[in-house]
Amino acid sequence: MIEHGSYEIELFKQVIIVRFFDAWNKETSLKMCEEFQREAKRITDNPWACIVDLTKWDFGGPEVWEPIVQVNDWCTENGQELEAVVCTNELQKYILEKTQKALPKTESAFFRTEIEAKNWLNKYGYKI
Repeated sequence: MIEHGSYEIELFKQVIIVRFFDAWNKETSLKMCEEFQREAKRITDNPWACIVDLTKWDFGGPEVWEPIVQVNDWCTENGQELEAVVCTNELQKYILEKTQKALPKTESAFFRTEIEAKNWLNKYGYKI
């Protein structure tokens, strides 16, 4: 099946920034998760953090969430210390707050802008 929606992933020292765009299908979710893990493996020798920017994401069906939940589990086991989620949609925030509970070793916080998220990570020593 053809992918719907897109994403971009950037790596800055011990921080991964992933931005989601448009509505996703499972193929996009699987591809993003695979690429995310590949990038994260480059920095798992030390604690690391992630910014997830959802401000331009239009969700997707329930099949989109399964790969994301699996990657969250992988992140917990591979040294992710902090996660800054950027979203302005209250439904997104509600769903993500529930999935964040599956990350007991990762401190999560929600922000309305990527600048706020970066400032929060900077307080913990993650300079971007």
